[in-house]
Amino acid sequence: MAGTMTTMDTNATTDSSTLKDSHRDCFACGGCNVHGLKLHFEVDANGVAAADWQPSAAFLSYADRVHGGVIATLLDSSMVHALFAQGVAGVTAELTIRYLLGVNIDDPIHVSGWVESTRLGIYLCRAEVRQVGNLVVRASAKFVAMPDAAQHSPAE
Repeated sequence: MAGTMTTMDTNATTDSSTLKDSHRDCFACGGCNVHGLKLHFEVDANGVAAADWQPSAAFLSYADRVHGGVIATLLDSSMVHALFAQGVAGVTAELTIRYLLGVNIDDPIHVSGWVESTRLGIYLCRAEVRQVGNLVVRASAKFVAMPDAAQHSPAE
């Protein structure tokens, strides 16, 4: 699943805990965002960032389905956290999503993302959503490092 990076832009890296702190108001994972999803990512030894989330009716599109935009947010956030683990504050340049099955609101969602490679300052990442053990959505994305990431400080 996860691969190793071939190169790394050391000018745009910083400590992963500092990156998470600077991201604390994020809609997806920020602990300070009262309207957010409150995702909590753990990163394994292979660099895969994963979280579990229980959707609710607030995130519906059709009567029994989670809105596709919310799913896109989960995927994007997992890849950002995989970048954080490598000390990179990445921003999405391109995101491609393949919805394989509907995502229902009754069962927990497991989302995971990882960095596959880096080339010329572009981070190639992948992510997936699983529900009840089934792969329901997959994504690939290109990220670039924020040029001023080391200058970002946590909100007061």
